[in-house]
Amino acid sequence: MALPVNERTRLLPDEDNGPVTWTGPDDPHNPKNWPASRKWTCAMLVSAYSIIAPTASSMVVPAMPALTRDLHIESPLVTQLTLSIYVLGWGMGPLIMGPLSEIYGRAPLLHLGQFGFLIFNTLCGLAPTARIFLALRFLGGVFGSGPMSLGAGVLGDLWISDERGVSLAIYTVMPLLGTTLGPLLGGLLIQSRPWPDIFFLCSIFTLLSLLLGLFFLPETFPPLLLHRRRLDNWQARGLYPPKPLSRRQQLTKLIRVDLARPFIMLGTQPIIQLLALYMGFLFGLNHLTISTFHALWRDVYHQDDFRSSLNYIAITAGLLGGAESTGPINDKIYQHLKTKNHNHPSPTYRIPLMIPSAILVPTGLLLYGWSATYHLHWLLPNLGIFIYSFGLLMGYQCIQAYVLDCYPVYAASAMGALTVLRSLAGFAMPVFAPALYRWVGYG
Repeated sequence: MALPVNERTRLLPDEDNGPVTWTGPDDPHNPKNWPASRKWTCAMLVSAYSIIAPTASSMVVPAMPALTRDLHIESPLVTQLTLSIYVLGWGMGPLIMGPLSEIYGRAPLLHLGQFGFLIFNTLCGLAPTARIFLALRFLGGVFGSGPMSLGAGVLGDLWISDERGVSLAIYTVMPLLGTTLGPLLGGLLIQSRPWPDIFFLCSIFTLLSLLLGLFFLPETFPPLLLHRRRLDNWQARGLYPPKPLSRRQQLTKLIRVDLARPFIMLGTQPIIQLLALYMGFLFGLNHLTISTFHALWRDVYHQDDFRSSLNYIAITAGLLGGAESTGPINDKIYQHLKTKNHNHPSPTYRIPLMIPSAILVPTGLLLYGWSATYHLHWLLPNLGIFIYSFGLLMGYQCIQAYVLDCYPVYAASAMGALTVLRSLAGFAMPVFAPALYRWVGYG
């Protein structure tokens, strides 16, 4: 059953005298009533934020031989950690940034995350040893994870459920697209440039997106906007705000209530638990595939680095095709079921597309794996990975849309809870991928 949107957090406690609300359904200060151009500017900036960190995570795949040589990495496990430890950082960041965004707002945390990622990603290109490189990669993943949980909250702030599908499709495809564009760009760059330039190039794009975000990405979190309106009303009446809590009380409440929220959701909400397991499985599969995809074409099909990187176009096409079709179809299904049920909204209207997604993902993987095992024509593994990527995007978007509808105010915390198992799977599965493929093969 759909939960009513109650735009009230501890920023707006119930005991406040004269509760502040929107002046009406058409209040222009409500983000859901902003002009379409302003909404789409915010959505595209958040999507731009969300593509950079995943691109940086996978751009190093074609540069692995040069990177391991220069940093004197001899263990295959440590080599794989250069990719996986970054994904582990993705799991830590949203657990902190998600709850904090529901106190201090989405925009400041998004900008802070981009700035931290800019610093640590740049330092990765200057790392003198493997240990320092791994530490910087982890911290880069922590700060680069902000858009992974906060972006969905921004879209939930801007659009009602009936209109959210297209924007959510664009936002959902960006992190997945980044993991496929990364090896393609990295393969092109490594042909003529040293591997540190991969990190410097990502940092340049991060800086550009951060500058655009600082000027054109406003705050969208409704409780914080209402809190600011309440302070303005007090000042207009010549009143003083209530005395704030002491620093110690604020810290205690922050830890016990806000930072604990994702863990409470994960421990008490069956919806979050089941979706976290499913999303973790999909995310782990994606990173296992990405981390070994280049090696398949290099070692089995004996293609050079550039030609191997071109095969990522199949994954990119599948993700774009899934985004192009899933968003509009999801919105039409939602509107149809809502009309059929007397205009009663419900998150369950997002479920129908999960069924074809659950069929496409294993079908694509079977075609990809067995055609590679028998060394069939290179079009067949690419066709399999296309089908798999299409279904993966469809499943991702349905999960995020469902969670946004279930937890409209605490969307960032809910997405942070989903991120725990997702990132643990994304960390662990690629680490064991080389041994797994040697043991059972691609099929």
